[in-house]
Amino acid sequence: MKGALLKYNKIDLFPMQNLLEYYNNETPGRLLSKLINSQELKTCFSEYEILDESDRAIILEKIKSIINEDIADLPLLLRGMKKSTLKAKLADKLNSNDSLYDGLFLVGEKAKNFLCKPDEIPHPLKHINATDVNVASWIFDSYSELGGNPPVDLKYFRESANKKAFCNALTENSLFFDYYLFGLHTENSSRLVNFVSTTLSPAIALNNTTKDNLVIFLWLPKNFTLYMNAGKLKTYEKAIIEKKLPVIKDSFFPHEKEFSIKGFIPPHYILCVHDVGENKLVLNPALLVEKADWIEDGLNVNQERFQDFIKTTAYLRFLQLTNNLSFAEKKA
Repeated sequence: MKGALLKYNKIDLFPMQNLLEYYNNETPGRLLSKLINSQELKTCFSEYEILDESDRAIILEKIKSIINEDIADLPLLLRGMKKSTLKAKLADKLNSNDSLYDGLFLVGEKAKNFLCKPDEIPHPLKHINATDVNVASWIFDSYSELGGNPPVDLKYFRESANKKAFCNALTENSLFFDYYLFGLHTENSSRLVNFVSTTLSPAIALNNTTKDNLVIFLWLPKNFTLYMNAGKLKTYEKAIIEKKLPVIKDSFFPHEKEFSIKGFIPPHYILCVHDVGENKLVLNPALLVEKADWIEDGLNVNQERFQDFIKTTAYLRFLQLTNNLSFAEKKA
């Protein structure tokens, strides 16, 4: 894709009745280009239409730098969800304007675990940093109960004699926990394993429906490593084989092109939200804030109100991400 695909002047690129076709056939970058250039969509910050064309030009230039295919190591991802689900999470008004998206651009999108108290989670993975033998044992048991034809040898997990060696290997290398939790998450994303699903597939994100749907567009910087996908599985393979553990060859549903982000999607990496039902593209206002190296470090999001706002939402816990990409878990 050439950078010139993003135009400054808006043009009518597609009628809304063809929206499903574009989601089913375009790459994330080309889809976002068509959306932001279309006269069919209202383009706005939060609930308000952008009137300043100089602001529009700044944002288009920034988005162009993200979706340009010359930046091969910068995946543009999508997360589809129900608008009603987001409203239930961000249960209170951020301000008198009742802007749902202000809340999303302030706190990001978090794993379902953080809607629960730790003692409400029905397994030993009560906290995101838990890497003890009880969690390892639960992972082993969960795989032993799977059926079908998954991309991992279930015979290993059905031999109870292997459990001790498996648990020892995981507790000696905490990275192995995410390796096997990714498999469980892609097999059933309702499991509370501290991952948020995103995808490289616009079709998967939209899920063939325009009713009550939102699609979040985000990117992951090169130095952001807190995710798992099929490609990353291969980086673990040598160490997994050395420990004589079963290799996960792919996600459980490869066509979904899953990127599982650990913990939460930081608001600093969210570009915009396509509110499909309301026919509008809602841009992250932090795109207007000047910041050096924003592609690598994320947008400059003003989070002065974070502590107060998170207490009004359905989230009972949240995460702070340190400079060395480790998590500190806090009560809301």
